[in-house]
Amino acid sequence: MESMAKMEISTNVACRVQCDFCPQELHIEQYSNKNNLNDISYGQPTQMSFDTFKKCLSTIPKSVIISFAGYTEPWLNPDCSKMVLHAYENGYTIEVFTTLVGMNQEDVEILKQVKYKVFHLHLPDEKNIAKIAVNNDYLNVFKKILSDISDVTGMSMGNLHTKIREVLGKDILPDVMINRAGNVKLVKPTPKKIGPLVCNRDSKLDLLDIVNDNVLLPNGDVGLCCMDYGLQHTIGNLLELSYDSLFKTDMYMDFEKKQKSHDENVLCRFCDEAIPVSELTEKQNLKIQIMNNPNSDITKSLVKLYEENLERFPDTDGFNYFYDKLTNNQLSLDDIGKLMQQSPEYKSIHHPLN
Repeated sequence: MESMAKMEISTNVACRVQCDFCPQELHIEQYSNKNNLNDISYGQPTQMSFDTFKKCLSTIPKSVIISFAGYTEPWLNPDCSKMVLHAYENGYTIEVFTTLVGMNQEDVEILKQVKYKVFHLHLPDEKNIAKIAVNNDYLNVFKKILSDISDVTGMSMGNLHTKIREVLGKDILPDVMINRAGNVKLVKPTPKKIGPLVCNRDSKLDLLDIVNDNVLLPNGDVGLCCMDYGLQHTIGNLLELSYDSLFKTDMYMDFEKKQKSHDENVLCRFCDEAIPVSELTEKQNLKIQIMNNPNSDITKSLVKLYEENLERFPDTDGFNYFYDKLTNNQLSLDDIGKLMQQSPEYKSIHHPLN
């Protein structure tokens, strides 16, 4: 089973794209306060140096996915393409999530040397929810990405910008804006969750109760997760600690204690991705049943379909439904795969552009 461990790289602080669904003001304020900085602004971001990136990367196991995403547009750092290539050449699995703002055609020449697990574009929309200037430079880079990089996916928070629709020759459904654990004030807040919690985002595939989709900041600090724009739970610094030590620090242990409490204040209590521990336990019990099933080839193939199409471990009801259909010869594995690909869940994950 594939590991879910991931380190998102926030290559800079003060993203000038200023999307409506991204709490940049909060992030700039908290990063500035924690680092005694007074000069960070949208026109003057603080950047992760290539040297800092290399030093931090060297502490991270090769099994951890390196994702160029984080709290900002990665290519607002001019060294970003160099960072991507360095990580790839050193054996890491690479993901990219970008608006293309800051990227140029020379960057694409570097980027096309890399094989990606994910290359995902955040596309301009008609209402300018994402503040992306759709000019000739942008369109030329966009077209070159579609031409030179395979299996590019994309999303938009509103109806696609007319010029983007013309290039693609098709439309895609808008994504739903989330509140990022209460940090985006334009979106209705998630009701507070009570009781011991676990992160579904981090556990949905490997079923491990650990928050290991973290975010590396320009100074080497590691933010707990992609929702923590206010840096409420910084868990350590990779210029000072090994990767494995991050999950043994006082900061991480304090977070975990609060997450497993009845009602102590923790970011997860207002996050859409948080689920009760009991839900994870149910899936772990199902995994044990699957491993002990005499028809293990069938069960493993069914689990693989869930992982490949829905990017998660099966839920009990869904697994039992499809297992019965398989063993009674009412559906084949191909049939189930096609049904998954027709589901709203699949379509919310996969938006192929080329």
